[in-house]
Amino acid sequence: MILTAQSCHMQRFLIVFLLFVNIVTARAQLSLYNSNECWSQFLLQPSGHQPVSQSDTCLVFVSNRYIHPDSLRFVDEYLDTTTLKYFFLEKLDGKWKVYQAASLAEAMGHLPHKKDIVVYAEGMGKIFTSNVERAELMSAQYDVNVVMFDYASINTSYRPSKNFRFARKNARLSAGQYLSLLEEFREARNNNAGWITGVKLTTFYHSMGNIILEQMIKKHNISAINTAPFIDNLVINAACVPQKRHARWVAQIHFARQIYVHYNRRDMQLKGAHLLTLKRQLGEKISRRRADNATYVNFHSTAGWQHSYFMNFPYNEFRLTPAMTGYFSRLFNGQGISSSELTALLASHKEVMRRENGTLSPP
Repeated sequence: MILTAQSCHMQRFLIVFLLFVNIVTARAQLSLYNSNECWSQFLLQPSGHQPVSQSDTCLVFVSNRYIHPDSLRFVDEYLDTTTLKYFFLEKLDGKWKVYQAASLAEAMGHLPHKKDIVVYAEGMGKIFTSNVERAELMSAQYDVNVVMFDYASINTSYRPSKNFRFARKNARLSAGQYLSLLEEFREARNNNAGWITGVKLTTFYHSMGNIILEQMIKKHNISAINTAPFIDNLVINAACVPQKRHARWVAQIHFARQIYVHYNRRDMQLKGAHLLTLKRQLGEKISRRRADNATYVNFHSTAGWQHSYFMNFPYNEFRLTPAMTGYFSRLFNGQGISSSELTALLASHKEVMRRENGTLSPP
């Protein structure tokens, strides 16, 4: 019993230590994203200006932050629940031109047509510039049109504990506006808008971004979007929401053809959220009570201690295996993945790992 208690104590100490290291690293990165040098790479165009030449690197942002057109940091760190702002971004000669759009349709009209679309909601700790980097990485690595739902998930003047509460509160408050965004996608699909016709649509929620989805379903009237599926894949990734009773709200989702829930019991950041909230997180470990309409994918053997295991990041030594890249590529391109295909993907990863470790045994 003493050994068990000691083991538990050491495990908690390790989690706290690694979280501390992660917080220090994250704050150092955030200072770079919030520097004058970084913000000078973003040029907000005057109202009414339209893109002249389309770049290969372009994104759409839908933001509920306050906008200050005359400031270097023209997108701030506070939530504006009164209205959504639409932006089209294109990268030319290493700098981002940011165009204001009157509607989602106007912004989407500037993106390359016939590319599959991913609507991406990030987790805690992202200012506008860091969200742009993540959206750009997803677009480049998976060859998709990315629509980033950009909400205020950190304040650079707050301490980590206050920012944890700040991010969770803002994610909850953003649920109604996110529902409005999905209503626009549904209307475009029903009206066969040119920018969405013939392409797949995926919604991807990472970490605290899943609070937006959870609150939208639990606290808002989703009947207008929930009559028939207009989304191909809905991905609940490393969810920083309580695991308990999650099946109740996931089971209410009828607007997506396939639902995927990703979890990893070694996820260090979710272990920290578990300690802070005293609740097991959905992206951490799944109980036997699962939603019948969802496919659950265990990344324990493939992701290690990672939290963001869906892309390769320049500042992270962790790299996705070919099997993981193939899996996420299919997800983000709206393709369905059967249980047998999923088993084969994960099995191929294990085989690669055994070969690399020299422990591959005969079949």
